[in-house]
Amino acid sequence: MTKKHKTQEKQRVGFRWLALILVLFCELMVHAWVRTESTQAIVRISNAQTGVTKSLSYGRALSVERDRLKSDARITRIARTHLGLSPDTFNQTIYLSGDDR
Repeated sequence: MTKKHKTQEKQRVGFRWLALILVLFCELMVHAWVRTESTQAIVRISNAQTGVTKSLSYGRALSVERDRLKSDARITRIARTHLGLSPDTFNQTIYLSGDDR
């Protein structure tokens, strides 16, 4: 073999190693990207679950508050104390049909 052929053979081997290193580096970068995206997805799911739990809890609290505000005892107490209605007036109560939320 001539010196030129040896130099070309060394360059080919060098390029092969370089190509192999580049492929391994690309695989490493893709693996790191997939792991990062996976972790971010898990965090987003966790945050969404927390938000849903808070919303459900708030909805239950609002429902309890609505029921408290709609209670007949509370309305009767307000009618007696703030509006000065007498017990005779309570017998004349008229309930209107409507949205019963």
